[in-house]
Amino acid sequence: MAAINNDKKIYVIVHGDRQNYDKVKSILLEKKLNEEKISMASLEKAGEIGEYVAMTWPPMAAREVIVSEIVGTNAEGQGLGAWSTIEQKELFRHPL
Repeated sequence: MAAINNDKKIYVIVHGDRQNYDKVKSILLEKKLNEEKISMASLEKAGEIGEYVAMTWPPMAAREVIVSEIVGTNAEGQGLGAWSTIEQKELFRHPL
């Protein structure tokens, strides 16, 4: 697992499947990440460069969690919501 700065926020994206939020949070806590920094992502505002995203994948019938660092922005994002404009660097994957 790549090193994660425990002072930075981790946004959880579950693609509308809210029952997976607790599963993802448990996985992050097993990895010794800071519980106070874990929160559900919002479609209105994406995270900042240097923060993290834990996303269930694939969106329908998720089988894993992909944890990535936000490394940049792209004004021409594709997809829905603010998160479509961020650039990510994958750090690790974990089965859901």
